[in-house]
Amino acid sequence: MKTKRKNVNIAIISGILFLAVTIFQGYAGQDFLKGKVNYLDKSGKSLAQKISSAVNEFKKDYSDASFFVGYIFQSRHQIHMGDRSDSPTSFGISTRNGEIKISRSYKGKEKSGYSMHTENEKNGPAGLILLYKLSGKKAEMCDAVLMDLEKTYEFKKEPLFWLGKTENKESFKLLKDSFESGIEDLQDSLLFLISSHDGIEAGKFLHSTALGRYPKDIRKNAIFWIGNLKDDKSINYLKEIYKKSKEKELREQVIFGLSLCDHDDAVKEMIRIARQDSSSEIRKNAIFWLGQKACQESIIYLKGVVEETDEDDEVKNSAVFAISQLPKEKSVPLLIDIAKNNKSASVRKKAIFWLGQTGDEEALKYFEKILLKK
Repeated sequence: MKTKRKNVNIAIISGILFLAVTIFQGYAGQDFLKGKVNYLDKSGKSLAQKISSAVNEFKKDYSDASFFVGYIFQSRHQIHMGDRSDSPTSFGISTRNGEIKISRSYKGKEKSGYSMHTENEKNGPAGLILLYKLSGKKAEMCDAVLMDLEKTYEFKKEPLFWLGKTENKESFKLLKDSFESGIEDLQDSLLFLISSHDGIEAGKFLHSTALGRYPKDIRKNAIFWIGNLKDDKSINYLKEIYKKSKEKELREQVIFGLSLCDHDDAVKEMIRIARQDSSSEIRKNAIFWLGQKACQESIIYLKGVVEETDEDDEVKNSAVFAISQLPKEKSVPLLIDIAKNNKSASVRKKAIFWLGQTGDEEALKYFEKILLKK
């Protein structure tokens, strides 16, 4: 009995000392983490050193093959997990078939999966969970997901080694090195995670990846995330990629990336492509995305395409469709004007067709006038 009581007292004293030390050092346990959590967020160590410590601790204390590593970095987005209308009490984190499995808990009931959205207007801290698997003496990253730091995460099966805050340059290097190791199943996720990092390094990396010797799908994804950076440099990156890329799919992806950028220079580049590219398919693609932008400059250009006497009807019809995608207050007057006045019967018919899809009162009045000859 005395031995047991002595052990209990030692455990209590050890716990008090640990708590005092962690509070003193400023890295007490995070209240958004529950379950099998090991805190290694000590100051003065690099991210690589902390991960090495996590690997050593895991080998010493656990017999399983998989474990998690987590830390905080500075994101260019604000990350929100879960539906706003029914926020979960917690996220359960485990693995399934070598991937991170996230389940949502609602008052004791679990649902598989999760949703995520970002706010590009704001940056701030975000969390990152990395899944590692031991392969011989080496630990290899095999999956990664973002964390919303306003949610609670519970690790019920595999342990988490929490590393605290890390510098973006260290986080970027870790993800970049993993990307370049060539694990294709992980590369798409890593492109997104790298693009989420605040700072210029993310854009540079995505740019070099889009122009690199990677599979086409990887390069297309890099172009997509460049468009989502929504800064001045991203437009210049996209221009260069368009100029250097020979594949039609990549050039079309650049046009889509430009359509994501809220800058006048992006619209001007799309108009330049729509006017000058030698491929009618590429020009039609640019015209389509100009229609989605609905800005004054793109509207003027689309109207000009329809009125251009030297342009073929197929391209003009693409411009008519793009006009039909504008808000009704802009599209309907333009479509009525085309239906009335365009010199091409094919283009007039196309305008009438898309007018019929609007369900607008002014379109109805126009049909009444021409059908009843009022």
